[in-house]
Amino acid sequence: MLIRDVNLGDPPTVVEAQAAGAYELLIELSVLSGGRGSAGFREALARVGDRSGEVWLHLLGLATEVPAPGDAGALLARLEVTDPLELRRHLLGADVPAWRRLEGGWAEVIDAGAAGDPTAQARLLDHPRYYGGAARQALSVLLPLDPAETRRRLLEVLARWYEESFAAREPGLVETLATDARATAELAATVPPARLIELVCGGFAYEPEPECPRVLLVPHLAARPWLLLCQHRDTRIICHPARDRDGDERAATAEKLLALGRALGDEQRQRILAALRGGPRELEELAAAVGLSRSTVHHHLGLLRAAGLVRLAGNARRYRYGLRPEAVGEATALLATLLTAPGEEPS
Repeated sequence: MLIRDVNLGDPPTVVEAQAAGAYELLIELSVLSGGRGSAGFREALARVGDRSGEVWLHLLGLATEVPAPGDAGALLARLEVTDPLELRRHLLGADVPAWRRLEGGWAEVIDAGAAGDPTAQARLLDHPRYYGGAARQALSVLLPLDPAETRRRLLEVLARWYEESFAAREPGLVETLATDARATAELAATVPPARLIELVCGGFAYEPEPECPRVLLVPHLAARPWLLLCQHRDTRIICHPARDRDGDERAATAEKLLALGRALGDEQRQRILAALRGGPRELEELAAAVGLSRSTVHHHLGLLRAAGLVRLAGNARRYRYGLRPEAVGEATALLATLLTAPGEEPS
């Protein structure tokens, strides 16, 4: 649903909220852990790559172009008629503006890699920023294949998971996600657009990108509490955790307390918070400061963001993580609800 045309930057940005089974199907596959599904599904997934999670997120752009985006089956039908080489280009990010801007004629490298050039493929696998630094683990199985075999293996995984696990759950999932998208549209009438994105996306202060005049807010259940950020042509796709709408304030408070406890109950996360006291840092800088891998720090930051302790700001040019000053007051209020007797005013 269209929320509004807004002046987040230059040119104006169109902000939309959209719930879709096609998105949720892909996000589920991106976070699947080992051992799930039938033996046939697990074998099909191994033929794509057991660590191929990022691959499925690169089909989100195609999902935005499906005529009936609420239907995951429509995505499968679309992929069946998509040119195999074009599908390979999607997987490698040919329609991701940030990647096409990478140094060294990267747009040509992506196109050559999709077509099968081994030199280009080696560059793709080894670039530290491409695919979030995870290209080798995500693409090492698929990249040597020809386009037709790539499409066949992807479709086998998608079709098996859809038929075995997803199709029966899709109506209920889409109903829940659509409720979230409608709530986003209602919230848009009460707050400025930049604040809307920050509230809906759990503290993500998005900085407009001229190449992406459209922002698509996609609620998800499969990867909570993670925020998934993608670009597709002129669209910035922000997949955010669907918010709890059961109306039980006590349950919501308990969940916030649990999130806070989980976030603080780890020495590595405490070190990350201490490193951020000096000001916002980019992921690579923060990883170096605490002596942990980039992927490990990214995982910890997701939990710290879910607990409301850390905020994310920026866009594909530069992302920065920083402390939320208001988190101290919020945590104090949460603890007061736990430690104060019923009817007693917190001191």
